[in-house]
Amino acid sequence: MMDLLKFEADMMTIQIIANSLSFKELSDARGREIERKKYISRVGYLYPERDDLLSKVSDFKSLLMAIEGTPYEEMLRKVNADGMGDKNEAENSGVSIDDVMLIE
Repeated sequence: MMDLLKFEADMMTIQIIANSLSFKELSDARGREIERKKYISRVGYLYPERDDLLSKVSDFKSLLMAIEGTPYEEMLRKVNADGMGDKNEAENSGVSIDDVMLIE
């Protein structure tokens, strides 16, 4: 059960960060970090080792770099980065982060 809870917490963290990239109000790095910390879980496989990297994510490419070397990296590489970063980063066009998380 603990594995499932940690996985779900990590998925929620990744989704919060990815969704926060589209908010223009969070364009300032300091404001973005403060706002994310209110919602990001302190449970999961990404916490505490990746917490600092994740709080500094400013685009989809830096999100991928923050989770590099984790099982989530392969999953996020399937996401169409349109609107979150460079379109060339995605392997499959038309796939959203929600789609990938439901499949995995």
